[in-house]
Amino acid sequence: SGCSAGKPPLGTLSQAELAVQQADKSTASVYAPLELQTARDQLSEAKRAMAAEEYEEARRFADHALVNAQLAEAKAGAGKARAAAEELSKSIQTLRGELERVSTTR
Repeated sequence: SGCSAGKPPLGTLSQAELAVQQADKSTASVYAPLELQTARDQLSEAKRAMAAEEYEEARRFADHALVNAQLAEAKAGAGKARAAAEELSKSIQTLRGELERVSTTR
């Protein structure tokens, strides 16, 4: 069972909560829904452990929530960059097609 030794991990819990909120506001729900949900669940567990004064368990869950929220945001950023690159590639293909069409009509 959880041990209440030590001080409450208020800073760690605050960091995790902020990271989850930021991931929620980003496109993480689109590009990393599993990681985002895992972070939310771990944050909830951290809060439950804090309420039960199980500080080591709360710290552990908060640390995991922070990491998963950061992972979700990183995946969201990569997904957005990949989508932008694909869109740019399509635009380039369209421009090449237009250029070829104009070149052959002259």
